[in-house]
Amino acid sequence: MKFLRLFTKGFFLTVNILVVVFFLLACLVPFISPVRFWPISFLTLGFPFLLAILGLFLIFWLIFHPKYALIPLVAILLGWKSVSSFVAIRWPQNWDTADRPDGSFNVMSFNVALFGLYSTKNSKPVRDSIFRLIARYEPDVLCLQDFYTSEKKNDFNNREDISRELDMPHRFFSSDFNRNGTQHWGSIIFSKFPIILSDKVKLSSGPLGESLIFADIVKGDDTVRVINMHLESFRFNKEDYQSINKVKAQKDTGLVATRGILYKMRDAYVRRSRQAVIVADFIRTSPHPVVVCGDFNDTPASYTYYTIRGNLQDAFLQKGSGVGRTFSGISPTLRIDYIFADPTFTVHGFRTIPTDLSDHYPVITNLRFGEDE
Repeated sequence: MKFLRLFTKGFFLTVNILVVVFFLLACLVPFISPVRFWPISFLTLGFPFLLAILGLFLIFWLIFHPKYALIPLVAILLGWKSVSSFVAIRWPQNWDTADRPDGSFNVMSFNVALFGLYSTKNSKPVRDSIFRLIARYEPDVLCLQDFYTSEKKNDFNNREDISRELDMPHRFFSSDFNRNGTQHWGSIIFSKFPIILSDKVKLSSGPLGESLIFADIVKGDDTVRVINMHLESFRFNKEDYQSINKVKAQKDTGLVATRGILYKMRDAYVRRSRQAVIVADFIRTSPHPVVVCGDFNDTPASYTYYTIRGNLQDAFLQKGSGVGRTFSGISPTLRIDYIFADPTFTVHGFRTIPTDLSDHYPVITNLRFGEDE
C-alpha cells in the first residue's frame, strides 16, 4: 500500500512538472519571433488547456498534499503576464450598447466571412441578417474583415448598401482582390463621422496579400486614427477541417494530412509575425490616438498579439469577462478578434456577440476620449 501511494504521488508530481515546463515555454512565446524559432508558436493553442490543468493540480494538491500546491501556484504567478492577457477575471456584465456616456462612441469589429458568399447557395439571407445584427448594436465606427462587394448586375453592392442603410456615409476600403473590375474583396472601415485622411499599407506580397487600412476620423474637436486589418490565416480548406475532425473523432491517425496542416500553420505563424512588426511600427508613428481593430488569427498568448498590442488597452480585458471566445471553429477557447485602444481613451463597455452568421463573432466597445471626471 505504501508503495502504491509513493508511486501515485510520484506519477502526479512528474505529470505536474511536465505541464509546468510546457506552460512556462508557452509563456515565452510572446518574446520569441516565429521567424527565429517557429515550433514554439504551436504552444499558444495549448495554453488554455495547460492553464486549466495547472488549476486542477492546484486544487488537487491543496486537498491531498498542500505543500506541493506551490508547484502550480508558482508557475501561474511566473506566467501571470500571459494569464492576465488570456482571461478577464471579472463578473460578467450585460453591457447595453445603447448606454453611451456623453462624448463616447461605439466601435464594432466583425469578420463577416464574405457574407456567406461561398458557404451557402443563397447568401442573401445571411447578408440581410448581418445587416440587421449590425444595425441593432448601432456602431458609430464599423471595421469589417473578409468583406465582399460587387457592382455586377444581380450581385450585392455591400459597400454602398451599408453606407446607405446603416447611415455610415464615410468609408475606406482596401480592395485587396478584384475580379473583372466589378467584384472586390478586402477590409473596410465605415464611419458616421467624417474621415479626413485614409490609406492602406500592404502587409504581405503575393496574390493573397492583404493590407492594413486606416482612417483618421474627426469627432468633435478630436481626431482618432482607426486601424483595421485581417492578418494571415492558416488557410485551412474543407479537406483540412475534415482531417482535423477525423483525428478528433479517432477515426484516422491522419499522419499525411496532419503534416500538411502543420506546414500551413508554420507558414502562417511566420507570416503573421512579420505582419505584426509592420503593424506595430505603423501604430508607433501615428500622429493621433489609435483604435486598432482586426482579425489577428492568433491568440492572446501569441507573439502577434503582444507585438501589436504594445501599451494599448485590450477592450476585452478592460470590460469583458472569461476567455472571450470569438471564433466558433476548432477550439472553444479561441479569442482571435480584437479591439485595442490608446491609453488616452476610457473603455466604458465591451461585448462579444455570439452568432452563427459567420465563423467569427463580432465584438463591440464604447470609448471616450480622456479619463472620466
